[in-house]
Amino acid sequence: MSTAEHPAQVLGQGVGWAVVVGLGLAFAAFMISLTWIQSRYTEHKATSVEEFSSASRSVRPGLIAAGIVSAWTWAATLLTSASMTYQHGVAGAYWYSAGAMLQILLCSIMACKLKSFAPFCSTYLEIIRIRYGKPVHAVFMAFAFVTNLLVSSQLVLGGAAVVHELTGLHKLVGIFLIPFSVAVYTVTGGLRATLIADYVHTVGLLVIILYFFFRVWTGHGLIGSLSHMVERLEHAARIKPVAGNAGGSYLTMRSQGGLLFGIINVCSNVAAVFCDQSYHQRSIASLPATASRGFLLGGSAWFPIPFVFGTTMGLAARALVHQVPTMYELTSKQIADGLPAPSVAVVLCGRGGAVAMLILLFLAVTSATSAQQIAVSSVFAFDVWKVYVHPSPRGQHMQMITHGAVLVWALIMSLFGLVLDYGGIGLGWVYTMMGIAVAPAACPIFASLVWKKTHPHACVVGMMLGCGLGMTTWLVTAGMLYGRITVETTGEQYPTVAGNLVSLLVSGIVVVGWSLVQPKNYTFADTRAFHAPKDLFAMRDPMGSTLSERVEEKCGAADSEVSKPVVALAPWEQDAGENNIEYVRAAGLDPVEMAAQGRRVTGIAVTCSILLVAVVPAVAICARTWTPAGLGVWVYVGLLWLGWSVLAVVIWPLWEARTEWVVVGRQRRCRRPAPHGEEGNSPRGGVAFFPLRMVGRRARQHDVAL
Repeated sequence: MSTAEHPAQVLGQGVGWAVVVGLGLAFAAFMISLTWIQSRYTEHKATSVEEFSSASRSVRPGLIAAGIVSAWTWAATLLTSASMTYQHGVAGAYWYSAGAMLQILLCSIMACKLKSFAPFCSTYLEIIRIRYGKPVHAVFMAFAFVTNLLVSSQLVLGGAAVVHELTGLHKLVGIFLIPFSVAVYTVTGGLRATLIADYVHTVGLLVIILYFFFRVWTGHGLIGSLSHMVERLEHAARIKPVAGNAGGSYLTMRSQGGLLFGIINVCSNVAAVFCDQSYHQRSIASLPATASRGFLLGGSAWFPIPFVFGTTMGLAARALVHQVPTMYELTSKQIADGLPAPSVAVVLCGRGGAVAMLILLFLAVTSATSAQQIAVSSVFAFDVWKVYVHPSPRGQHMQMITHGAVLVWALIMSLFGLVLDYGGIGLGWVYTMMGIAVAPAACPIFASLVWKKTHPHACVVGMMLGCGLGMTTWLVTAGMLYGRITVETTGEQYPTVAGNLVSLLVSGIVVVGWSLVQPKNYTFADTRAFHAPKDLFAMRDPMGSTLSERVEEKCGAADSEVSKPVVALAPWEQDAGENNIEYVRAAGLDPVEMAAQGRRVTGIAVTCSILLVAVVPAVAICARTWTPAGLGVWVYVGLLWLGWSVLAVVIWPLWEARTEWVVVGRQRRCRRPAPHGEEGNSPRGGVAFFPLRMVGRRARQHDVAL
């Protein structure tokens, strides 16, 4: 085994076992301990299905933002951003960050609408089912599971590949152990444990990214300074110029390859976010009035992670190739596997850099894996089992289903990762083709959740037509341009760009065009009433049943194949208001304020999107190639933005939880457990970082004061 084949392999297999098994079990023990404290000293118990799947809908925006940052920081986030910078220069990391942040901004719009249109639903697919009926729901659900499968495969492939390259530990060990080590604490604590683990992981991620940043840019080590970095990159451009870049330089935003990657990135990540229940689950778990705020906060805090890390590690790797003996020129397969970042970490920091990179990637992989397991568990329980298998399961039965689904998905993740690995398919290929497979569902999902005119048949036709034409375009383009259809040719930029664009745009055109011609004008009355608490309205009809029971019967277990129009409310039903708007107020929301908030969030999301994909690149390409001063501005703006991330997702969640920590500490000193109700959960609790609801009279007084 030559050093050039495994340039980053400086650690022994024992270190790999220690991280994958030891660190995984340590996190599991930590989460189990927190779950025990939560069950003993708070009103929230992980044995409740509502608590397990949605954290009792009571998480504050700081922790939601940390969860979004952690769930959106995959192995691909760190590895691919650095690899693209290594190939295309500064444009690579920027287009990765900007292209993937757009979806988080748009998710803030969906989060606001979801709280207003379906305050008591458990998954976004339930809204689809109530609105369109079971046949359309089944099509959406198929795309959701395919998305989870592709995302999960990227996590295990990326994590196992990095562990193998740094320690020599066989890939199969990582492929199987990573999902199951995460499943231990996921099964124990549910979504709340996942969010707390996300916070811990995010803190570790930011600390290690800052370590590498200062190692490269502050005058220490092999780089030395900004001017030395520019000199080395100019020398690298003379040896190996970048095709399609201005002057072949790595210090320019005028990059054809970077722009093409940006298009692929937007399409892939639209699919990954909109179709993935894990992101919708965070809006469901958040406090009703702050759901959109958590997404805006999380999106702004996530951007500098791939931007700073990719720029730092990718440029450092390219600057040291051919200029430092231990930094080898990487092959196309090694680049696709994401090895530039681990390789340069070893060159810059030796064994310490390898250990830091190993921990960094392990944290990224495990946090995102936990989010995937909880998401699939919720979809299987609420959209498969409860709808198609057992319409009226008991609470204990649902608990067994949700927990079992986590373990089953851990096994499926491992098996599918094994198949891809033996098929010679790596992280880069799966990432670039994901949009071709599932991007056709993105526009139908967004339109179904926020637009009343969306037609169900348009959604189904758009998804099927977009997927079929996208796949065909992808394969035909690869065959025509390169003469054959293989894993290598289908992974090239032009076929993947063509396939992604066709998949996304065809579906969007069909959905929007058809719905404008034949609008449905849905009122979302059924979705507002679905899963509402039985005692929400005390007034009863002449038959003796409450309004929520009647709506549950109409919209719940006895789903109609096509959604029924909302009938006029009877006199005894006036508590629900027009289009069941009172259900929104019952969830702790003001409909007028929610409408105004929706307009504000839409304006912020659209404005930020235009700035990211149009204004900033337009300014950046004014200079053909950058000087040390230009690179310095670029890099240190990233550092300042990373400081905002620390404030938003590290310090702010702790500040939100300041009172709860004090209350729990007092309860522990007094050895006094919290009183529990029948389920121990409330959909409107005052919960924060350790999102523990305060107990006792003093806690209740504090909640009233807030």
